[in-house]
Amino acid sequence: MAKIIAGVAMSHSPMIMTNEAGGGEKGQRFLQTAAEMKQYLEDTEADVIVLVSDDHFNSYFYDHMPSFTIGVGECEGWGDWQLPKYKISVQQDLAKHILHSSLENNIDFAFTLKMKVDHGHTQGIYFLNPDLKIPVVPIAVNTSAPPLPTMDRCFQVGEVIRKAIESWDNDLKVAIVASGGLSHWVPIPKIESERPEDQSLIQVLKNGRQEIDQLDEYLKLRETNVTRIKSGPVNEQIDREFLRLITEKDYPALRNWSADYIEEHLGNGGQEIRNWLVLLGVLQSFEASVACYEPIPEWVTGMAIVQFKQPVEQTNPKNSTPYEVSI
Repeated sequence: MAKIIAGVAMSHSPMIMTNEAGGGEKGQRFLQTAAEMKQYLEDTEADVIVLVSDDHFNSYFYDHMPSFTIGVGECEGWGDWQLPKYKISVQQDLAKHILHSSLENNIDFAFTLKMKVDHGHTQGIYFLNPDLKIPVVPIAVNTSAPPLPTMDRCFQVGEVIRKAIESWDNDLKVAIVASGGLSHWVPIPKIESERPEDQSLIQVLKNGRQEIDQLDEYLKLRETNVTRIKSGPVNEQIDREFLRLITEKDYPALRNWSADYIEEHLGNGGQEIRNWLVLLGVLQSFEASVACYEPIPEWVTGMAIVQFKQPVEQTNPKNSTPYEVSI
């Protein structure tokens, strides 16, 4: 049977690709820790990565917005934010097993045979699996278009994914990676906005890419609107509280965080912590340690990396690598 052996949860920010130097020493510490997590996954000899992230109105719009989507066939990166247009190898047997097992356990994933993912997924690949040596099961969570799945539902989805992996009749080792958050505010208008200057973008959000006449110009404008932001708000206090609740395994508290609470304290971009809740549902018995936390306004995001290891009784101490650092 398959075995879950490791996990990594990490923030992503497109500004890393367009303004790496702006992160300064804090940014370099984050990138060094990301390199250590890549080595960690290699040391575990993971055979598969279940990669949980979100879409930023590149694949899913209000004309079709699933809460949870799993890729069970081909998967390709959009190549946004100067990231490669990865042709991602999907572990299709496990992906299909998770899909079918979830249906049997009352979780109805949307699924696709031809998935396209943006920087939410591909930045995780860029840092942790750049050579695409490890096949992936890509899962997308709606963190952008309210109404959003509750934090509790995301945790439940993770529990069902864990059950599916552990029932998979294949002797492979599986790692779980979540990409997103922490606190950040994204310049995307609310869908109900009546401001005249928001209407052209809202038209795209409602109708999808087919609404865009000049796609390249539109994507360039989106990038320009974000990269012109030289510094953005970061809520270090709530970021650290989120990380504390994870390391202390106070999952009931996190499962009760509402979308309104998250938006107020972590911003609309902070809704991406739902990806972490899916991971926590899978890895709730694992030991979590904060490998890195850096509030980086220049990257417009509270940047964190948390490492998840098997409980001591389930692992061989000789194979343990001490990457943990305290908050």
